[in-house]
Amino acid sequence: MITLDFKDKTAIITGAASGFGRATARMLAQCGARIVGVDRNGPALDESMAGLPDVCGGHLTIVKDLRPAAAVSEVIAQAMTHVAHLDILVNSAGVCHFTAVNKISPEEWDEVLETDLKSLYFLAVAAAEVMEPQRGGRIINLGSNAGRKGRPFSAHYAAAKAGVANVTESLALAYGKKGITVNTVCPAVVLTDMWERNFQELEPITGKSADQLVQKWTADTPLQRLGTLEDVANLIVFLASDRASFITAQEINVCGGFMLTC
Repeated sequence: MITLDFKDKTAIITGAASGFGRATARMLAQCGARIVGVDRNGPALDESMAGLPDVCGGHLTIVKDLRPAAAVSEVIAQAMTHVAHLDILVNSAGVCHFTAVNKISPEEWDEVLETDLKSLYFLAVAAAEVMEPQRGGRIINLGSNAGRKGRPFSAHYAAAKAGVANVTESLALAYGKKGITVNTVCPAVVLTDMWERNFQELEPITGKSADQLVQKWTADTPLQRLGTLEDVANLIVFLASDRASFITAQEINVCGGFMLTC
C-alpha cells in the first residue's frame, strides 16, 4: 500500500459500498482522509463506511442513486453542508452488462451510459466548481480497458468508458489553470461483486464457464494473474496525492499488460 498523508483532506467516493470505491475509501481513510461515501445501496454502504478508521470530523454517508444525472448536484450540496472543503472526487460508481450488440435494448443502453458517463461528467463538473475557489483538487474517474477497444458483447459499456477518457481530457483542459487535476484509471478484469452477474450474462454468449473465462484471462495477462482491488486503489490514491500534482489528462492502465493481448 502507498503510504501518503491525507490528513485534513476530504474525498467524495461514489460506488463506495463495494468494489473499487470501497477499497479506495478504506485506503484513503487509512491515510487520514475524511470520506464522503456515496452509493444507492444503503445497507451495504453503511457496512462499508462502518469499517473505516476514525478521522477528525467523522465520515459521511450519502445514499443516492446517481440517475438521473440531476441528482449529482444534491450529492455535492449535501456533502458541502457537512464539510468545509472538497479535495478529492473518485468517480467509481458504475454498471456493466454483457449483451450482444443486436440485443441491447434502449433501456439497457441508457442505464449504462447514464450511470457510467453522464452522471460521472456532471458530478465531476459540480465537484470542480467547488474546488475552483480553493485553487486545487483531484478528480479521478474509473475507466476501463474496454474503453480502448470495441467490444462485441458490451458495446454500450465500451462506448461509455471511451467517453470517460475524452471527458477526462476536456475537464483537465477546462480546470487545469485552477490547479485541478483530472485523470482516468483503467482496470482490466478485477473480480468485484459485479462479476457474479456478469458471468451469468457471459456464459450463454461465449459458451465458457466462469472458471474457464478466468483461466483464459489469466493466461492472456503477461503477469499471469488478474488484478486486485488494491492494485487499482493504490493508483487512485497516488493520483489523489500531492505527489501527482503534475499528472493530469491521463488514461492509465492497471492491467498487468492485458491490453497487449486482449
